[in-house]
Amino acid sequence: MNKLEKSTKKRYLFFITTIVLSIILAVLFFQNRIDILMSDVGLINIAGRQPMLSQRISKHVFALNMDKGVIANKVYLDSLKALTTEWQNNENYLIAANEGLPNSEKIDALFAASQPGTTKLLDAALKILDHPNSPDVLGSSINAIRQEESTVLTSMNNIVLEYQNTIEKNLTDLYKITYLIALIIAMIIIGQFILVFLPLIKKLNKKSKSIQLANTALEASNKEIQEKMDQVFDLQADLQVREEYNKIFIDQAPNAMAMFDNDMKFLAASDRWRSDYNITDKEITGKSLYQIFPEIEEEWRKIHQDCLAGAIHHEDETTFKWPDGRVQWLSWDIRPWFVSADNIGGLLIYTLDITTIKEREKEKLRIEDILHKTNEVARIGTWEVDIISGKIHWSTVTCEIHDVPHDYVPKLDTAINFFKEGESREKIQQVVENAIEKGIPYDVEVELITAKGKSRWARAIGQPEMVNDQCVRLYGVFHNINDIKVAENALNRANGELTAIFNVSPISIIGTDLNGLITHFNKGAENLLQYSASEMIGKKTPEIIHLREEVEKHGKELSDIFGKTISGFDVFVEHARRDSFESMEWTYVRKDGTHFPVQLITTAIKGPKGDINGFLGVATDISETVNNRKKLIEAKENLEVLTKKLTNQNRQLADFAHITSHNLRSPVANLQTLSSFYKESESEEVRSELFEKFEIVIGHLSSTLNTLVDVIQTTDQSSRVTQKLSFEKILTKTQEIISSQITQSGAIIKSDFSKAPTVVYNDIYLDSIFLNLISNAIKYKSKDRTPEIMVETKIEGGSTILMVTDNGLGINMEKHGHKLFGLNKVFHSHPEAKGVGLYMTKIQVEAMGGSLSATSKVGEGSTFTVMF
Repeated sequence: MNKLEKSTKKRYLFFITTIVLSIILAVLFFQNRIDILMSDVGLINIAGRQPMLSQRISKHVFALNMDKGVIANKVYLDSLKALTTEWQNNENYLIAANEGLPNSEKIDALFAASQPGTTKLLDAALKILDHPNSPDVLGSSINAIRQEESTVLTSMNNIVLEYQNTIEKNLTDLYKITYLIALIIAMIIIGQFILVFLPLIKKLNKKSKSIQLANTALEASNKEIQEKMDQVFDLQADLQVREEYNKIFIDQAPNAMAMFDNDMKFLAASDRWRSDYNITDKEITGKSLYQIFPEIEEEWRKIHQDCLAGAIHHEDETTFKWPDGRVQWLSWDIRPWFVSADNIGGLLIYTLDITTIKEREKEKLRIEDILHKTNEVARIGTWEVDIISGKIHWSTVTCEIHDVPHDYVPKLDTAINFFKEGESREKIQQVVENAIEKGIPYDVEVELITAKGKSRWARAIGQPEMVNDQCVRLYGVFHNINDIKVAENALNRANGELTAIFNVSPISIIGTDLNGLITHFNKGAENLLQYSASEMIGKKTPEIIHLREEVEKHGKELSDIFGKTISGFDVFVEHARRDSFESMEWTYVRKDGTHFPVQLITTAIKGPKGDINGFLGVATDISETVNNRKKLIEAKENLEVLTKKLTNQNRQLADFAHITSHNLRSPVANLQTLSSFYKESESEEVRSELFEKFEIVIGHLSSTLNTLVDVIQTTDQSSRVTQKLSFEKILTKTQEIISSQITQSGAIIKSDFSKAPTVVYNDIYLDSIFLNLISNAIKYKSKDRTPEIMVETKIEGGSTILMVTDNGLGINMEKHGHKLFGLNKVFHSHPEAKGVGLYMTKIQVEAMGGSLSATSKVGEGSTFTVMF
């Protein structure tokens, strides 16, 4: 028996060792292959990033060509430098990593084929970084990039495809090797089972037959009882050995396995069980499962009881949460073991920790989800055509690009209708034909007409799968580039329009940086100013084309407005700096020194965030406008002179009419009064005296009429004829004209002309002024007192002043002051009040360049002041 036991142990150890070594070798192999696949995935990611970097380099260079502000240039240049550095590092890494790949010769050939184009594109970007302010370098670099961009993208895509082919081949090899290793391990297990367990089973059968023979002998003879008892003891010993063997089998089983009695107490547990459940340092034999793991839920306890009743419980995968928060994935198998056919001795529980497998599956799903989301974000969809069956498969994104449902199944004969008729349809038909017949992959940009009738640009990449020189499958991707294409087309249109506007001949457009250095100088500026763009850009400021005195004058005006000193270039852009613009006339100075007027609008050039990175001045030659304006001004001045002349003539006619009616009224009234006195007088002496006064009044009336006739004959210049006049004589003449009024009213007239005895004035106007002011003082006398009139003159501020003061009724100035000198305005009830005298006096005084004012107080009198 000992020999059998030793033999069994040796065989069993050999079996376990072989299995463990096989598993270790398989794990090491698979880990190595996984590491290789992960490295390949990293290479694909880096290679796939290269086309995107080339496109971003191109866009940055084109953006530099469009936006030439200082701040924007610096941002684009810094970003361009980072992109070119990343490009070079990736390129070097890929070339170095390719040396260890099995298909390195083909990839090396692809890198070699792409090298000229990538070198030209990279050199063009580096030249821009070395010469950021050179238009020539920028222009030549843009041309080079445009020429090589498509070639570089195609080359890099071919490299990416080759990397994908390499990974697919590695995956296929891995699948084959996996199947082979599984087959080998299965054969090893089967072989070991045959070598280890079959001999043991045969020996056990042999022992069983011996026991049966012993039992038969025991039944045959009582004499043989002792012998049979011995055989029983031997059988018991053999059973103990078998139990030991079972325990050894369980303890050393490669999987997690435990044996329990009917009370769920441990009889045996494999080392894997102990390690999986972290109980290697505990003695568990004879202890209850629930004592070791009190956290086992009631649901599992019920399952254990069901299995003790004969049920079998199996679960491929389930989770078990430990008190420390750890989640463990397990595969379970619980079944009863029997002491005899109808007697269950306990349970056998087999578990397999599949946490690592589940974590790998989760990681795989995570990576697949990332790839799916990446495709969603990048709007890249896949497609596949089975040439043999004619079936087409589109991914979700591809269906979305074509505006069809996700379950849409395209047909081979109608799928071509999605491509816009004309160039795009002809292009895709040609490249697909070449791919099927010649095995040539393609990468083209085409315009689609979706199921909803929308126009959409897409990049179609196709790869044929050839078997025996026959294409059996065509697969590839659709990349939605509609936004990029639309933006590119809009950018090209805008660029063309801006170029046309910028180079318009009659308009000068000059751009500067923040310091005033000229950065743009269009064709119109060259034509108007006689300077070439090369003479001005980067060398001059706009001050060279302006008159210094105009700049200084406008600088002082701006300084007064904004409260700070503004000079130099700031004079042109101060409004623009304040988020406004300025439009005004300037005088431009040509290269030959000649001048011409312009209308200049100055505004700020702002970046995407609203920051100012330069200024733009747009000027139009307004020489013809200025000349026309001068002619209009001259015509307006001539018209104003004519209007003034006609106005003077009309005013003089009106004055003449008023003077005639007013100046003749007093002498006529005086004659009427004298006539009345003459008729009533009985004394010849009185009549003789009155007759003498008749002669005097008639003489003054005749003189007035003659003077008025002279006024008519002197035309419009009469108001300007002046002479030196004596105030005393004018007063005497006035007193004689209104002598009857003075006599009737008893008025006392006093005068003081000592300070200003004479004045140079028009005699008709001065007669009228005296007559109006004095006759009004008598006319509006107070009934309560004798009228007293004071006439005096003085010199004040170089002007002669005449003041006529009375003690009459007075005027309410607060009520009537604003209309005192209005035509036909009267302020007292008097039968002879016409409202003409003061109006005419004011008109006459102002016509001679003077002024008339009045002060008055009701019940005290008034003072009228004439400033000659």
